[in-house]
Amino acid sequence: MSTSFRSRNSVGLLLLFAVAASAAVLCMLVSVTTVPTNNHHRRLTETATPTDDTDQSAGYATTDDFYTPQTHGKALPNSPGIIVNMLRRAKDRVSESDVPFLLQLPHTSSDTIYNILTECYGLEGKKYLQPQELEIAKKENVVDRYYMSSHEKPTERFTSFGKQFHFISTPHYQEGAGLFTFSHKGRIMLMLRHPAVIAESMYLTRPGTVKGDVKGLLNYVNSTDYYDNWMTRMLANIPKNKQVTEEDFIEARKVLENKFLIGMTADMAETIFKRIKIYFGWKELPNKHGCELMHIKKGVMALPPSALVEGGHEWRTITRINRFDMKLYARGMSVFGSQKMRLPIHSLVREEERRVVDGAIEHLRDVKDPRDASDIPFFWHIPKASGTTVKETLSDCYGLVRTEMIKPPSSLEIIGKSNVLNIDLTTRDAVAKAKEVGLVDTGLADVIISQLFEGGTIFSASRKGRAFTIMRHPVKLAASLFYYRRIATWEPTYRSDYNDITLQQYVEMDGYYDNWMVRMLSNARLGGLNEGHLELAKKILKDKFVVGISDHMDETFRQLEIYYGWKEKREGCVQFHLHSAPSNKNKYPETERGGEVWNLIADKNKFDMALYYFALEVFGDQSEKVFREGKVMQY
Repeated sequence: MSTSFRSRNSVGLLLLFAVAASAAVLCMLVSVTTVPTNNHHRRLTETATPTDDTDQSAGYATTDDFYTPQTHGKALPNSPGIIVNMLRRAKDRVSESDVPFLLQLPHTSSDTIYNILTECYGLEGKKYLQPQELEIAKKENVVDRYYMSSHEKPTERFTSFGKQFHFISTPHYQEGAGLFTFSHKGRIMLMLRHPAVIAESMYLTRPGTVKGDVKGLLNYVNSTDYYDNWMTRMLANIPKNKQVTEEDFIEARKVLENKFLIGMTADMAETIFKRIKIYFGWKELPNKHGCELMHIKKGVMALPPSALVEGGHEWRTITRINRFDMKLYARGMSVFGSQKMRLPIHSLVREEERRVVDGAIEHLRDVKDPRDASDIPFFWHIPKASGTTVKETLSDCYGLVRTEMIKPPSSLEIIGKSNVLNIDLTTRDAVAKAKEVGLVDTGLADVIISQLFEGGTIFSASRKGRAFTIMRHPVKLAASLFYYRRIATWEPTYRSDYNDITLQQYVEMDGYYDNWMVRMLSNARLGGLNEGHLELAKKILKDKFVVGISDHMDETFRQLEIYYGWKEKREGCVQFHLHSAPSNKNKYPETERGGEVWNLIADKNKFDMALYYFALEVFGDQSEKVFREGKVMQY
């Protein structure tokens, strides 16, 4: 064979084959990269690639640069496609070179966002109201010359900003995006509001209009003065004298879902607290506590109620005229929901989250540490994982005083004969207050119980915690929680609207809260998760927790009794609670193992799935090595 390859004829054939293959590849490349040069961008790739936090972010472009015009290898700096490539993808983590860009559109409460950024966070904004101002700014190259990171150069370092700024604000999308460069790309924020309400607000800014005049409003939206589908036109760069097409909408939608950090005028608190500030790593200045809430309240009060009746004739007419903006608004609401659980959280926020984790584990004993009489058991209660059964068993069978607020307000009172210390540990503020009053030093509680892993922060160097938890299969957990919230009218998490949807629809909801266990242990409450969060959760679970499994409660309590030295007050009490009178049971349809819904839930909660299977290993390992008589401390 080697001789034939060295022959002259074979070499010739190989060369011909190589040339043909190269030509074919070249043709393929040309066909892929050739894009018609028109007045707006084309061909956005919709495949997703995982980044730091956003392992679960489907529907995003794979690079910033999704538009390549026919330029023979040379960039067209003023083309709309090149301009949009100067905006970072929303799914990518913010870097210090990225320039925040508030698209301050009228009638959307964008001014509230601007005020919070400048007055509450102390940021210096550069506002451009006219396109001519933006043209001058572009010629001056203001972004490269004057932009400064709010973290590298915070406000308190300056007595006078001069031309320097922390973010850009303008109502002009194309011109504003044109300011950015390869060195300083833009991070764009947009507030969305219902197109019909925006049309009404636009009408009321015209001279001589009267609020509630829906007839005049209809005349306006049917006139040549009205700018229909303005958001679709803006994002796809469609002039007023041209009709918007389905293709234009597709282009606008792709830009919206890939490039924009989306806020909702109807939900400004959610926008600020669970989107903007954790995405950019901003926070209130020390002397501005409560500033965000004040501006949010003012912004809400500044929005007059609409005279339109949803579903009425006028409403339907306006939405029909703006049908592309209606579709864009619907897509924007969906992205808004999903971004809560997908967006990469700023590194500064993640550092703060990790400090909370460190504080929670600082005074928790390792499972293998020698016993100390001053140690206090800490039960991390995972919702719908046999927690109520555990709590009642602790009090009734072992006579232990446990923490749980069963009669507001929170106090240090032990309620009757229930062996319950009536203190609230359900929120971060409640945990902080319990720490302030020195809960663990009072000696009133035999077991500290909280659904928050931060509950571990109430322990001290002199009174350390020994943690245990009961884990349940994530699919069963999700199903149980869904059906429970349908009926639990006594719970603050009760949702009557869940009676109108299926379990599958619940899990497919935008903003579905996935991977609860990993999020709690790693303190990554919002945003995307990655393997680092999972590995941290695994380490904490293995080092700090006696692990129980809800499907193996008999063995779980055998291990807890050995580890903590608990003894039944009445023989058979534990068995009664586990089998004859399990608490908080809610009958609901079982999810078919391996079926479509089962697999959907498992996929949505893939980090919790991995943690659960790891927990099974820890459970078996602890049973084998830790909880055999006389060997507890040899693990």
